[in-house]
Amino acid sequence: MKHLFVFFQLLFLLFFFYFGKVLQFDWFTTLQLASIVLGLWAIRSIGENNWSVYPIPNKDSTITSTGPFGYIRHPMYTALLLFMAGIALRSYGWIIWMVYGLLLILLVLKIVYEEKQLLAKHAEYADFKKTTKKRLIPYIW
Repeated sequence: MKHLFVFFQLLFLLFFFYFGKVLQFDWFTTLQLASIVLGLWAIRSIGENNWSVYPIPNKDSTITSTGPFGYIRHPMYTALLLFMAGIALRSYGWIIWMVYGLLLILLVLKIVYEEKQLLAKHAEYADFKKTTKKRLIPYIW
């Protein structure tokens, strides 16, 4: 199951990079730069051995509530969606928006699966969910 999540996520990303206008300097570039900053902040906050592309906690993983994890539980997914939104907004095609929707659905399913795995491995994840209530968007979801 974990391989399917990653396979389809990469497939959708490859679609964006092949058909989308990835590197074009316009005002959507600001959104993409902000997403890169968020993603790097999240990676730095979570630590080197604490993240993976797979929705399964690493062997020696811990729960992090610092940095962007104090506001949302999955800031790396938020960063990915923001970056891809910049591509979709400048591409003007319905197919790219369809793939963006599929990526969003995939990431939501991946989050639900990942959170079940985290709860099974880390009892303290239940407390983390109470303090950091939103998954992707602060104050919304």
